[in-house]
Amino acid sequence: MHDETHDIYLCQVSETVSCGACCGLYNLPNLSREKLEILLSKRTEAFASVLRTEDGIYEFQRRNKGPHRLSRPFPGFHHCPFLGLIGGEKSRVGCLLHPAVPGNNGVDYRSLSWYGEQACRTYFCPATTKLSPVYQSILIQAIDNWYAFGLIVTEHALVTAYFKEVEFRLGRHIAASDYTQNIGVMDAFREFAELKTKWPYRRDDSPEPCNFFFENGLYPRPAVFRRTMDIRPSSYEEILRELDSGFSSARELTAAERLLDDLFLKTVRAIVYSSTSGGG
Repeated sequence: MHDETHDIYLCQVSETVSCGACCGLYNLPNLSREKLEILLSKRTEAFASVLRTEDGIYEFQRRNKGPHRLSRPFPGFHHCPFLGLIGGEKSRVGCLLHPAVPGNNGVDYRSLSWYGEQACRTYFCPATTKLSPVYQSILIQAIDNWYAFGLIVTEHALVTAYFKEVEFRLGRHIAASDYTQNIGVMDAFREFAELKTKWPYRRDDSPEPCNFFFENGLYPRPAVFRRTMDIRPSSYEEILRELDSGFSSARELTAAERLLDDLFLKTVRAIVYSSTSGGG
């Protein structure tokens, strides 16, 4: 499962960290980590007894794709029924058709998936090229579970806007060590990443927390929703947009900005303190 085309492999990171977003992992209704983990666990257990033939695998696909077909947040985006939990402890998400999965005996069955073997082998999301290696390095070390990782790593515009704001406040580019050697800064970044699921100012029609990150124009992310014309633009406009924000009053916008202000202040203070004290 190693990718030789990128210095940092974002798809499978560790025993607990991986990403299945390009396979539609989060493209399900009423999503939570608990519900998704139950779904994947049951699916993984059921697939273990599937006869590894075309008929057996297609029958499994038929049984597992139906319930979500008409209720996906992005109807034109697939949710692959062969997503499951992999690894020795079944502690990260991955493809049940991959040759390394026990029971497949080294055979690559991904040609039987919706996207086909070639797409599964060669596609890499925009984050692999649009996020700098420094940002990627921080991401793979800061997030310790597949659910949170897949949600934030595909948000390359949001992640870049976050780090650019930190760099603006510091007056310099960040290094991975600014984060990885500082518990306080790592905690602050995890707090930011959690906004993907805990953002209190998400607009009412948001596909929460799924993100259509493909760059084909099918589901462009809309501008920040403002109920009235007197709600001003924000210096955090890009971050607010990428968080699918909507505001019914100027007071709500101010509260959202204050939340982000506090988070960035916490981050920068921790970096500055660490650099001046020599501690982490």
